[in-house]
Amino acid sequence: MKIGLISSSGGHFAELLSLNSLWSKYNHFWVSFLSCDTKPLLKNKVFYYGYHPTNRNVLNFFRNLILAYKVILKEKPTVLISTGAGICVPFFLLGKLFFIKTIYIESMARIQSLSLTGKLVYFLADIFIVQWPQLAASYKKAVYKGQVI
Repeated sequence: MKIGLISSSGGHFAELLSLNSLWSKYNHFWVSFLSCDTKPLLKNKVFYYGYHPTNRNVLNFFRNLILAYKVILKEKPTVLISTGAGICVPFFLLGKLFFIKTIYIESMARIQSLSLTGKLVYFLADIFIVQWPQLAASYKKAVYKGQVI
């Protein structure tokens, strides 16, 4: 199994990093933004950095779509896991085209409604995980398994 770990920097990155007991035993690579938190922590990892801002930025969406195409062809992941945000949308789109399993974990900050990214990948994700039971009750596909952090 090869896992693609995709997130923006900051809190989304921290949530995905906190799940290391699940993904660290497998071959994996990272896609995030080059920032003060990702750069030192991913220093010795396979790390591809995307273009930001992502939300509502059409040019960067296409730049990240090209990046996703190149990374997916090179790395050949069996699963893509993301905690958001917008950087994962092009990866999940191409993941579906290449029959790659996709898992999205909605941010812990989303209690009552989905994020913009969550709404965009809701139908693309094979597994859609939320971190609050009331959010799972509002979305048929959503699964509640507790909180990441």
